[in-house]
Amino acid sequence: MKKAITILLALVMCLSLIPMTALAYGNERIQLEKDNFDPNEKMVITIKGVTQQMVDDMACVGIFKKDLSANAIDAFGELRQVGDNVFDWFEAPAEPGEYAVVLLSKWWQNGNFADLLVTSVPFTVGKIAQAGHISLDKTAYTAMNPITVSYSGITEQMVNAKAFIRIEEKGVLHGSAATVKQGSGTITINAPNKNGEFVVCLYSVDDGNWNATAEYLVISVPFTVSGATGSGWAQESIQKAHELGLIPESLIGADMTKPMTRGEYAAISVKIFENLTGTKTTPVSVNPFKDTKDTEILKSFNHNLMIGISADEFAPDMLLNRETMAAALLKVLNAAGAANSAPYPLDKPKPAPFADDDKISGWAKDSVYVMAANGFIAGTGNNMFSPRATTSAEEAVNYAVATREQALVIAVRIVESLKD
Repeated sequence: MKKAITILLALVMCLSLIPMTALAYGNERIQLEKDNFDPNEKMVITIKGVTQQMVDDMACVGIFKKDLSANAIDAFGELRQVGDNVFDWFEAPAEPGEYAVVLLSKWWQNGNFADLLVTSVPFTVGKIAQAGHISLDKTAYTAMNPITVSYSGITEQMVNAKAFIRIEEKGVLHGSAATVKQGSGTITINAPNKNGEFVVCLYSVDDGNWNATAEYLVISVPFTVSGATGSGWAQESIQKAHELGLIPESLIGADMTKPMTRGEYAAISVKIFENLTGTKTTPVSVNPFKDTKDTEILKSFNHNLMIGISADEFAPDMLLNRETMAAALLKVLNAAGAANSAPYPLDKPKPAPFADDDKISGWAKDSVYVMAANGFIAGTGNNMFSPRATTSAEEAVNYAVATREQALVIAVRIVESLKD
């Protein structure tokens, strides 16, 4: 009996000395932690015995469908060192099924796939049990206002699969979305900037970028939205502006179709600058203006985003025309580029002159065409830019005045384009 115990203890000690990688699933070249994963679950892939020749040839690893007939469904990882290479950033595919981790002797574009294939290891992705519940704090919301969603019953598998909540209108994604944690909790997402009937949906798996098919839908809860602002063409961009933090507090809930004032634009310029630079602005210490004490205006002036109409006047209530907006926007981009120590690439070829080029003020022409060339600001139809009112009749109908929604649409274009 004692001899048997001694042998058993010796066996346990021997097993404890075996490296953990030796217990992994796979073969002599590719090793995985296991052979079955949840959708989107993190994977650790170890490639053993990499030679210098494989490093020189940019040998790589990727994930394919099991039959290897399709293109890779995940990004390739390049082998960069001799010996063992460990990749901990791969994720299992979102769709359940049979797959394989594939090792290629050279970079995947450098030859025929069959010739490059060294070896492969199969694995499976399992289905996620549909579980969980959600409820809303109300049944009706004002556009762009927060919706508090309570959730419960979220499993560990769903967390691995990046379960999420989003707003939909007849299957179309609207507004914010957010992932959930295991167990229960609450999240806040914004109501869309569109009037109508919507649903908040819980999905058990993320197919990519908060997307999922109907088979992953766990539950949906209806609600309504009213009070949307802006013209139909601008509502989606206004919602994006809200999500990006580009709408100043003074304009939340305002009629976005109304003309934009210099003071309102100054506040938007601050939001654009802070978004592009990742810095918080501060107001100028000594206010040079006699006609305003607005903090956002003083921030804009302090960071060289907008100047007054004279040394001591800002004219915050003066309406902003389109050529002045173009010049002011370029000023913001130049300031943001300087703050980032890297000017933004605004060097695209100058477009053909607008039909009303002679109406654009000389000081504004460069700004107008730079903004137009980069797709940030467009004409008003028939190749017209409509830079400013030049007659009393045009002034009477606010001709060429920039609207709040126009300014916010342009702000979204700028932030999305330059951050990409």
